[in-house]
This record gives sequence, C-alpha cells and structure tokens, in this order.
Amino acid sequence: MQDRKYQKKKQTIERYIKKHGKVDHSVILNEIDIDYDTLMKILSELRNEGRLK
Repeated sequence: MQDRKYQKKKQTIERYIKKHGKVDHSVILNEIDIDYDTLMKILSELRNEGRLK
C-alpha cells in the first residue's frame, strides 16, 4: 500500500507533466524534490494507468 507522501508526489508529477506537456526526466528531477527511482516508478504507474502516452 502506498503512503500519503507517495500519492502527493505522484499527483505533483502528473500536474507538472500536464502543465508542461512533456516528460523530461532531468527537468522533473531538478524542479521537483524526488529521487530517480521513485520518479521512474511513478512514471511507470502513470503509463500503466493510461494517464501518459
């Protein structure tokens, strides 16, 4: 089960991608306080859920 902090980061990344219209790992890592492994996990989940192209 995912905790509240993880869900907040997931929502933040999803909003960031919708706002900027692109998935650039290095930019997201610099703009949002998140580590690389968590970012990859979140992006994978968003793709599996159909929220990302």
